[in-house]
Amino acid sequence: MKKIAKLFVAAFIVALVAALFAASALATSGVDPNKLKPGSDTVVFIMDPAEDGKLPGDGTGLGPQNPLEALDHEKFDPDEDCPKMHLQTEFYQATELLKDTGGTIVIMGPVLVGIDETYGEGNTTRDLFTAKFGKNTIKFTSVYNGVDYRETNDAKIIIENPGEIGIEGQSIWENIDIVTRDPNRIISFNFWPTLVGEGVRCYPEDEMFEGVAPNYISLSAGHRYDGGIDLQTSLVVKSGTYNIIAGGEWGVLNKRTYKEQDDPDSGISYTYNMDGTSKTNIVLEGTTTVYGSVIGTNRQRAEFSGNVNITINDGKYECDIYGVGDTGMLNKDGQVVFKINGGDFSTCWSINDCVDGCTNNPPAFSVLDFSGWKGDLGGLAQAYGVVTTFTNIKFPSGVTEEQLLAAFPSGDETDASDADETADIAGDEENDASDGDEKNEDDKKDNTAVGVNGNGGSNMGLIIGIVAGVVVIAAVIVVVIVLGKKKKDK
Repeated sequence: MKKIAKLFVAAFIVALVAALFAASALATSGVDPNKLKPGSDTVVFIMDPAEDGKLPGDGTGLGPQNPLEALDHEKFDPDEDCPKMHLQTEFYQATELLKDTGGTIVIMGPVLVGIDETYGEGNTTRDLFTAKFGKNTIKFTSVYNGVDYRETNDAKIIIENPGEIGIEGQSIWENIDIVTRDPNRIISFNFWPTLVGEGVRCYPEDEMFEGVAPNYISLSAGHRYDGGIDLQTSLVVKSGTYNIIAGGEWGVLNKRTYKEQDDPDSGISYTYNMDGTSKTNIVLEGTTTVYGSVIGTNRQRAEFSGNVNITINDGKYECDIYGVGDTGMLNKDGQVVFKINGGDFSTCWSINDCVDGCTNNPPAFSVLDFSGWKGDLGGLAQAYGVVTTFTNIKFPSGVTEEQLLAAFPSGDETDASDADETADIAGDEENDASDGDEKNEDDKKDNTAVGVNGNGGSNMGLIIGIVAGVVVIAAVIVVVIVLGKKKKDK
């Protein structure tokens, strides 16, 4: 009887882990950033005026000979205590022209984002928000119709203190230079699905800071400071060099996310999304390089409640990688699922399901899945060698922990048998980019929150069904084993 009980427990655990992976895949089905396309064929060209304040052409923005000239915006009031300077920029007005159709914005010369181009009162953070274009996808690029304006006209986005950029819609970024003049600058994608595609180059303006993490741009899949209900993010990054990539909010608290019954003395500010329905989804691949950290949840301060999915297919990581950041999870049933299929981890510092000593809850369940690893055994050993807190780890077929420990840290000592063993370590599993249908909040004051599904649910019924099915399968496995044993005994 004890043997049967053990068999049941073992079968149940195996099936439950499989179900949680399946549930994760279901939860992240939604808008795939890889499938984003510009909403229309309309193209707007922008660059900063010359020192004399003039631009060539007629100012319509409809061709490289006529870059867009910003006009006095009807909502701009220079006499306000905090004037909305971003409304006066070519960058904002280009997105406003495309907000109902989507299209392409060609950065055809230098575009500065600094104190005179942003809105706010902070000494270190002010925002250049775009117009709210929502699902009308806009592509940002410096290469168009066979011309690379980075080469012909020094095209680039330059971000200096206190400038930040906030993107209010689905976007694509390709073949563009993002230059940081000062450290700790960010671009936030405000919960909208985003593809950072090929040809993106990020670097500090001063070459002296090359390789110094804070001097590279950071990316936040969420908002810099705003919260919401049922938050979800989908960010795919294929190129560029970064300080921090955060799957959730950047982490400045906003009063609109508080509940009235918060107790300030408790040290915890509960948010509206404390029911665990928020989800973040990050896919990193291509030539992506990270020097600071990768964080599946919020970077700091703002709290998170939900689940995290991180997929790494390629890239170089000279950083810490965390499923959950400093504030932990408000929900007690949070899940973190890592899928690492490739990449260079030779200088990676650590791979963790959660920051040590997080404010709230660590994830209740975390999985690190190496089963789709496409590199050699030495590269996998380097990745496994910096894993710290995961207890559920899946290895490729035919690979054991003993092999990886023997191969680490020298990744060049794999022999022919190792190569044969890892030849078919493949994973054609695609990472689903986000979970659920989006809510278009363009008609609301805060349109940054995207729903999990049409009624704000979290596929919980489906997940419960999967787990219930798993219990039945586990029971069937045990019955088959027992019947087989009885036949033998006869």
